[in-house]
Amino acid sequence: MLARIARTLAPVVAFAALIGGLYGLSRLTVDPELRVRNAELAAELTRVRTRNGRLRARVEAMKAEITRLRQDPEESLYHARTGLGLVRSGEVVYRFADAPAADPPPGPR
Repeated sequence: MLARIARTLAPVVAFAALIGGLYGLSRLTVDPELRVRNAELAAELTRVRTRNGRLRARVEAMKAEITRLRQDPEESLYHARTGLGLVRSGEVVYRFADAPAADPPPGPR
């Protein structure tokens, strides 16, 4: 019975020993500077993926705005009037100057 268990566990023990040996060997042979560089690159990859996600969201918002502008003529008219200051022919534009700032009331001296 004990021999049968030993035969069954022998491949598992051999595999575990092989994995442990490879791990120990990699810890001894891999340059610590490479480990630091790998950690830096992993952090940079995380930052790039985060920025990429924000840019994808921005692109989707821009696509939605383009669709809205193409489908709704009132939307494009609104932007032409407010953003570009365009007017239709025959319209009269009134511009009002801002009132000059009033002198502050005299205070006690």
